[in-house]
Amino acid sequence: MKNITEIAEAVATLVETQLDEIMTLSEIERTTKHLMQKIGAEVSKIVITRRQPQYPEPYMACACGAKANYIRDRTVNLYTILGKIEVERAYYLCPTCHKGVCPLDEQLGLRPNALSCELERLVALTGVQIPFGKGSMLFEELTLITVSDQTMGKASRHMGECVVKQEEQLKQQANDPTYLQQQKQEGAAPLRLYGAIDAVKVNIRGEKEAGWRDLKLGAWFEACGKPPTSPEGQWSIQAENIDYFADLCPANEFSPLVWATAVQRKAQLARELILLGDGAEWIWNIVSENFPQAIQILDWFHASEHLMPVAQAAFVDEGQRSQWVAQQRKQMWEGKIEAVIATCRTLAETHASAVIDKAANYFETHKTRMRYAYFRSQGYQIGSGTIESAAKQIGMMRMKVPGARWNEENAILVAKARAAFLSNRWDDLPLAV
Repeated sequence: MKNITEIAEAVATLVETQLDEIMTLSEIERTTKHLMQKIGAEVSKIVITRRQPQYPEPYMACACGAKANYIRDRTVNLYTILGKIEVERAYYLCPTCHKGVCPLDEQLGLRPNALSCELERLVALTGVQIPFGKGSMLFEELTLITVSDQTMGKASRHMGECVVKQEEQLKQQANDPTYLQQQKQEGAAPLRLYGAIDAVKVNIRGEKEAGWRDLKLGAWFEACGKPPTSPEGQWSIQAENIDYFADLCPANEFSPLVWATAVQRKAQLARELILLGDGAEWIWNIVSENFPQAIQILDWFHASEHLMPVAQAAFVDEGQRSQWVAQQRKQMWEGKIEAVIATCRTLAETHASAVIDKAANYFETHKTRMRYAYFRSQGYQIGSGTIESAAKQIGMMRMKVPGARWNEENAILVAKARAAFLSNRWDDLPLAV
């Protein structure tokens, strides 16, 4: 109780000396925040110290099987969200394996001379939102804790490494017949689950494969609401329970991650599994490889965007272009894709246009994925807005900020960490202690 009394007296003194003459609320807030941090650090030190026995045991069991001898109490600096805390704890040394250990470090998860788990978690949380330089300044303003941009980058990458470890575990489970059988026997499976795959360009530096590279993105989610009754109507579909994942790798290396994250959501057991994407061939190769039973839907907005280049190649008059696009969008919306293809073929013959030919071939390739009338009648989502959101939130808002050029490994780790944050998995990431 002596420590508590001393803290109370110290607080009273600080209030009298530092707050008594302050005139504005802003000054009161800033000063009080500093005082609270000092008090919090002292309280934390008291709690930690109380876990340390006053008279340490002379021996303790070592992991090697021998006995480690008590040597002395060692002082260590702990860097916490409340500032630097200096504590003493018992130090033991094994004469057999020569390994030193402080039991209190293991008991409380202390990290000598390093960021505490909680501080690292919050530093990394800032680092996956904004560039590390601006992030370190913002973090100090909000918390009164100074961290360098290098430290923020390291913490963010560490969280990405935690995601990588989780993904490796998921991959092992997803290829374990026993685990898959257990999932089946559990019975509970999604009635309707959506998946979406896309990519966004990220600027990578380095001697090999430098330049703009595809950061591949995926999402698993559920959705409520229905598409509008006309292509010009208001879209009110909302995605729920979203899990994002990301990697910077070739498609054949991304495919196992797609499967592993799918198994985590029991996608292979879903009564209805719907996959959305644009026209990229690698996307549909992954879908066909892993989910031959899935319903494949070409994103409505990507599909309809291919109409305007046809109109521009075929018509000079803006009014004719707009009218033609509106007519074909209506046909496409109603599931009359064969009619759209036929119209494009006719225009291609008339105008000898490679652009129109390309669009007609595109529609022909994806026509089974463009049965929009049927998809809407079943209540399926036909737009890939969820994965487009990932491209914006992971790609545009973090990985493609002005001037950003990434080391490949750093890009992968930060993208994975941000995907975990956007999936509400941040607090579930295992922190090494």
